[in-house]
Order: sequence, then C-alpha cells, then structure tokens
Amino acid sequence: MFLKIRPEAFFKASIILFLLFLLVAGLTLVEAAVSFDTMLGEKMYRFAEMDRLFIFLSFIGSRLFFYPALIVLSVVLLIKRKWSLVLFTWCNLVGVRLLNTFLKTLFSRERPTLDHIVEAGYYSFPSGHSMNSMAFFGAIAILSLIVARSDWLRITVVMSCIVLIFLIGWSRVYLGVHFPLDVLGGFLMGASWLFLVSAILLKFEHQNRKLFSFHNNG
Repeated sequence: MFLKIRPEAFFKASIILFLLFLLVAGLTLVEAAVSFDTMLGEKMYRFAEMDRLFIFLSFIGSRLFFYPALIVLSVVLLIKRKWSLVLFTWCNLVGVRLLNTFLKTLFSRERPTLDHIVEAGYYSFPSGHSMNSMAFFGAIAILSLIVARSDWLRITVVMSCIVLIFLIGWSRVYLGVHFPLDVLGGFLMGASWLFLVSAILLKFEHQNRKLFSFHNNG
C-alpha cells in the first residue's frame, strides 16, 4: 500500500505542511493571537486531576523513551534485513531533533509563566515533544503499512499512533510547559519532516525496484 504512493505526493504534502507551520509561526508574532493562545493554554492547564497520566505521556514523548525504543526497533528491522528502514528511522528521529533545536533558537519564544509540573528547558516554539512524537510515532505508522501483513493490524497501529501523538502534545499544555500554538507548530513541522524523509525513502525503494526489475529482465 505505502510503496504504491508516488514520492512526489509526499514531497508536496511536506511543502504544504511546512507552509502551514510558517503560518502558525507568524501567529506567535501577532498580539491578538498570542493573547488567545495564552488564555487557551491557561484553561487547558491542569484542567483535571490527571497529573500522573500526563507526566507519563510526556515521558513517552521524550528522548528518554525514543532512543531506547529506536534501538529496539532497529534490532528488529536488522533481523529482518530491512537496512533502508533502519536508516530511515534514525535519520527521521535524529534529524527532527536537530531541526527542533534550530527552530527553537530561531524563534526564541519564552515558555508559559505557569508553574511547570515537569522540567522544561530552552525555548518554547515549536514543541520538541510534539515534533518528536509526530516524527517517531508517525514513522511507526508508516512502518506498519510497509511491514504488517494484515489490514486490521495496520489500522490498529496507525490509529494508536495518531491518538498517542495527540495526547503527548496535549500533555505539554496540561503540564504548563507549552502554549497550544507551540504544540500545533510542532505537529505541523514534525509531519513535514516525516513526509520529507518518507519521500526520500519511497524514491530510494522505487529506484531499487526498477533496478531489480532491469536485472531480472536482462
């Protein structure tokens, strides 16, 4: 299913998402949008007694979870001799983390003044947890489309990843360490990066198929 999609479609989607990210970034410079963003963040801040749940979700969206999970995933893919997929997963996660650091430095938006329930350093926009989770769990969803053999498993993994990404982003606002626009920007930029890396993977896989077909015909 996944390999039937043309790489150009992913490139186009990546560009559209990037443009939407720039729109959200622009809103962080508009006073009215910032005021609404702050008000919405305050309403979402600890709206219920669920600190433990959202702290756990925030942990799942951190590098303390991602890197060990990535190592386990890489071992599984190496056993299956999926070399290109291993490269894809590492470039995807390491790249998105470096990109997030660059963007935080570029925009230099301060974090909310609310009491932070978890430690959070550096700047606020875009949310690193949101970018990371979109890239990492989005990659898991894509891998399921490539590797899983049953439709129900693909659907289950994809839907679970979508829900988890949303909850991780929400946790950052609940815990008082990000504004809603930080999370939205993180989702858009994370998805843009994921689609870009996926497009490169598709391009590589399509070229390999053509080369394999050429050798067989020869």
